[in-house]
Amino acid sequence: MEGNPIMLDELIGALEANGEISITDGTKEMFIQTVDDKEGYSYVSSTNEEFGSSREAVEWAIEKMNGIENIVT
Repeated sequence: MEGNPIMLDELIGALEANGEISITDGTKEMFIQTVDDKEGYSYVSSTNEEFGSSREAVEWAIEKMNGIENIVT
């Protein structure tokens, strides 16, 4: 994934530390939550997409926002 690796790592860190993140591009908003299941942690988006890692979940959300540069903080 191209873009700003520092911001990507910050989003991943926030997801892992807080158990959830919310990102927006100013129009649409996405949520990702951590789920503690029997096999360990997984991640679920507000659109019910499931991910095996926090990095995979955050990269997917950034792609849905058409790039990290479109995310409003």
